[in-house]
Amino acid sequence: MNNNNLVSVLVPVYNSEKYLEECLNSILSQTYENLEILAVDDGSDDSSLDILKNYSDKIKIFTQKNQGLATSLNLGIGKSQGKWLKWFSPDDIMYSNTIENLVNEAVNQVPNTIHYSNWNIIDQTGKILREFNESNYNEISDFDFNVRLLDGQQINVNTTLIPSELFNKCRFRDLEDPTAIDYDFFINCALLHEVKFHLISKPLIKYRIHSNQFSHKNISKTLEFIQEIKNDLLEKIDDTQRQKYISELNQYQKSKPRKRKTMEFGAKLLSSTPTWASDRVLTFYLNKIRRSR
Repeated sequence: MNNNNLVSVLVPVYNSEKYLEECLNSILSQTYENLEILAVDDGSDDSSLDILKNYSDKIKIFTQKNQGLATSLNLGIGKSQGKWLKWFSPDDIMYSNTIENLVNEAVNQVPNTIHYSNWNIIDQTGKILREFNESNYNEISDFDFNVRLLDGQQINVNTTLIPSELFNKCRFRDLEDPTAIDYDFFINCALLHEVKFHLISKPLIKYRIHSNQFSHKNISKTLEFIQEIKNDLLEKIDDTQRQKYISELNQYQKSKPRKRKTMEFGAKLLSSTPTWASDRVLTFYLNKIRRSR
């Protein structure tokens, strides 16, 4: 195993029996061979751990009592040895060349760059519903990209390749709302540690949407929590920079097309009724908003 360009794939597992084998098989079938696979079971009470043990000759397995997503991630990070880390959900699927594409791009960028990509949305059966194309901000300044992060730009963490050295500066925090852990990490990296972001404009994963998905429950509450994260972070930077960000953010929000403003207003209305049905529609609205950024 060559540690120079080693990729550590970290799969945090909690009651993930339904799709776990499919996920692991997709990682094991990668064309990029210089990787290690780590799975952290967070006290599952279904058959997830038994499934993981069936792969014990191919992956590194760690277990803990149920302590939450951030603790699982940080445990796995502490055990990883790769130059890059890829957090990957046990619900999702990699294409065979996913990691090869990410690494080929990463070696040509500055080291403190988080790479991310487009993705395909699949249903519970694995059927592709549509391709999700992220807005391409590769040509704008880091400051302007950060303004979009502050506006709520989300990055699908399952598409990312993260330089492991970043975890010496920034860790996944144990938050009241764990669905905001990735956004909290990205925005802290961007504003406090001058980390860059680079889009690969092709779908590199299959992202599964299903009714039990934790990240799609109580979205309205998550949106409120994300606003708290942004406010707290802005308090950590110096006054001049904070005022510059606030001013540019206000200008950016005023310049949005009317169609996008209407979609955002509709999302706010839907968020007042946080049921699964309304959250499915809200998820659709949020994705449409992201595509229009």
